[in-house]
Amino acid sequence: MTSILYDPAKWESDGRLYPPLDNSLRKVPGRTDVVRFRHVAHNTFIGSNGSIEIQDLKGIVLFRKAGSDGKGVWDQ
Repeated sequence: MTSILYDPAKWESDGRLYPPLDNSLRKVPGRTDVVRFRHVAHNTFIGSNGSIEIQDLKGIVLFRKAGSDGKGVWDQ
């Protein structure tokens, strides 16, 4: 879906978004149904229903997708 070749070694400069690494996994206080992946300039939250929300470091939502039940990350 992109003309940018897959090369994780160039993650800082190629403009492609790569999947988070296991060592960037964080717990979300008070939410056992949500996990957070910390990235350089944003956070990715994934709900147990498959919902996804990406926020910049100021908390502005950049992307949001409902889960299999139609609910968002924070609606569960």
